[in-house]
Amino acid sequence: MLPRFLTSSYPMEHHYFMVPKFALSLIGFYPEQKRTVLVKLWSFFNFFILIYGCYAEAYYGIHYVSINIATALDALCPVASSILSLVKMVAIWWYQDELRSLIERVRYLTEQQQRSKRKLGHKKRFYTLATRLTFLLLCCGFCTSTSYSVRHLMDNILRRAHGKDWIYETPFKMIFPDPLLRLPLYPITYILVHWHGYITVVCFVGADGFFLGFCLYFTVLLLCLQDDVGDLLEVENIEKSPSAAEEARIVREMEKLVDRHNEVAELTERLSGVMVEITLAHFVTSSLIIGTSVVDILLFSGLGIIVYVVYTCAVGVEIFLYCLGGSHIMEACSNLARSTFSSHWYGHSVRVQKMTLLMVARAQRVLTIKIPFFSPSLETLTSILRFTGSLIALAKSVI
Repeated sequence: MLPRFLTSSYPMEHHYFMVPKFALSLIGFYPEQKRTVLVKLWSFFNFFILIYGCYAEAYYGIHYVSINIATALDALCPVASSILSLVKMVAIWWYQDELRSLIERVRYLTEQQQRSKRKLGHKKRFYTLATRLTFLLLCCGFCTSTSYSVRHLMDNILRRAHGKDWIYETPFKMIFPDPLLRLPLYPITYILVHWHGYITVVCFVGADGFFLGFCLYFTVLLLCLQDDVGDLLEVENIEKSPSAAEEARIVREMEKLVDRHNEVAELTERLSGVMVEITLAHFVTSSLIIGTSVVDILLFSGLGIIVYVVYTCAVGVEIFLYCLGGSHIMEACSNLARSTFSSHWYGHSVRVQKMTLLMVARAQRVLTIKIPFFSPSLETLTSILRFTGSLIALAKSVI
């Protein structure tokens, strides 16, 4: 049995960006969060922890490249995610006003689409799907970050069981001044590094959750628009032309539907502007992260293999969610074009027919989240998997 907040019986207004709101509120970066002095100080503290963690991991990895490649990769693989998380944190802060505006506008538009059971069904389906998938992402990230700490603790417990000394290192390989890696400061350092891992996770969940959520909510708007167009153009008797008054009403309603379609297209453009840095950085690094993780799996044994298997799965889930969101919008646009053309548009006046065909032409130009060089879709995912497979084959041949 699923928890109630993952089911369609949970109130729709609570489903709306539920997981990204929870995640980003933990570190003080949710756009609608009230920016009190305490929240600002807390968000700056988390920013400092993340940026120092990126530096310490990168320094450690580069330092050990010429000493022990396996140890170096153990630091460089997580630092790629940490740097990407820092990019996402900065982007969310930089575009917080635009994100807040998008959240409020999409919330208003989707709240208007509850006047029929069919529209409410669309909303329940995709709102619940967004919550479930972002919660899956949160669980994957949480397990990945926690596995690093569990691995370190288990290694040291086994060392103590064999009469060896405890190794005073952090869960993620980082360079620290010696006093911070000795008692009594070591537990504090350990906790802060562990929290650094969770900051990385919530930044991923927040940014990726925004992308997926907006894509699925735009899909709801397009499906509701598709239903409204079909209902408006429906003709009971195709041999009997509608009256002039009825045609005038249809023209007015059709103009409203065209405006709604144009607004969804405008919102998609605005989302592209907000998410361009986040999405481009994510796709550029994801293949490298997966490839490096696979190399680590080949180099490590025992708990190390489990850690990087979980890590690879988490990154794969993130890529899949980006591509799934983009594909849903594209499919909704294509379905809108087909459904509109299959309606009874030919039974109306010439003006209505022209407006309908213009909407069909506009819908055929599918809406996409425009990122330089590509657009997230399931086809893009296939290309990434092929590239990753090439990296794995290359690693096997070298090792």
